[in-house]
Amino acid sequence: MLKLWIIGYRDLFWRREKKTGDEYPPKSLYYIVCGLMRHCKDNKLFHVNFFDEKDGTFAQFRKVLDARMKYLLAKGLGTKQKKADAISEEDEEILWSSGVFGQSNSTTLQYTVFYYACKMFGLRGRDEHRNLQCSQFELGEDGKGKYIRFIGRNNKTFNGGLAHMKISNKDIKHYSNDGPRCMYNIFETYLNMLGNDGCFYRKPLALVGNTIRYGKQPLGVNKLEGLMKEMCQKAGLTGNYTNHSGKRTCATALYKAGLDEQTIMDRTGHRSSAVRAYKSKTDEIEQKVSSVLNPPSIDTVSVTHNELEVEEPPFKCTKLEPVNTENSANCRDISTRLKCLNDITNTSGTVNFNNCNFSFT
Repeated sequence: MLKLWIIGYRDLFWRREKKTGDEYPPKSLYYIVCGLMRHCKDNKLFHVNFFDEKDGTFAQFRKVLDARMKYLLAKGLGTKQKKADAISEEDEEILWSSGVFGQSNSTTLQYTVFYYACKMFGLRGRDEHRNLQCSQFELGEDGKGKYIRFIGRNNKTFNGGLAHMKISNKDIKHYSNDGPRCMYNIFETYLNMLGNDGCFYRKPLALVGNTIRYGKQPLGVNKLEGLMKEMCQKAGLTGNYTNHSGKRTCATALYKAGLDEQTIMDRTGHRSSAVRAYKSKTDEIEQKVSSVLNPPSIDTVSVTHNELEVEEPPFKCTKLEPVNTENSANCRDISTRLKCLNDITNTSGTVNFNNCNFSFT
């Protein structure tokens, strides 16, 4: 069966189109092949690796795939990468000032906790949120202040198996600032409303008086996956905001603050240089780079043609006094030299002075 599929690889990659008639972008073809490899492994075909350059079995297959991906890129397919946007400080302030964040009701409190769980602990968009439990959060206080401790479990980069025996799970202590936006107080309120037990994200209920309530039913998977987009839309923010925006915001903020890469990886949970993909360019950085590369503005030119003209010296040589004239052959005929060098400002060419003192008035 595998041989039959390989025979038809030319048709698969050279004339493959979507149902809409549009061609697949280059990365989509790559992901299709990755899916086929996973299917082979699920069926115990562990030797199948289409990307192994040392294996000549699929050399022609790789050649066709590579040519097709280059052809599609030359046509402009896949050149616009759609990534989740990080939330800037200004947008974060809008989320607060618009009432989307806060503790006014069960929904706003859940929005706040969800966003800052992403930002403070670098949680991934789906897997780490969906299985999150109240017991993974601990509140405490020490000599440095109040803190929220997050104890991670298995995730994309850590599954706790034999291959990860030397790798530790996330264990992050986040210290909170005092004030009305103190994360310690907000998380404490939220956990108390959940009884500090069970699923961390549950269905919000209407207020009873001023009491925030949550049901026993976990928040639906689809609802949870669209939570970041939902809150940003309510605040009127424009951009491509997904649950992954929280993790990107975490890494981008730490990069912007000048923290080293290892510290950032400890928060985000990355184990490789893939964390650099989250080093997003902010509008401020783009603006600064643009201002450097733009042509010079007439209004900002500090050196003009007139400023480059040589000004007249503010002094004249009025007297030339030779030193040791009796023993110096270079100081003979003093009267002639005085006549020639009476005014050095009017002298052109190169003038050499030896064993002479100048006094200026």
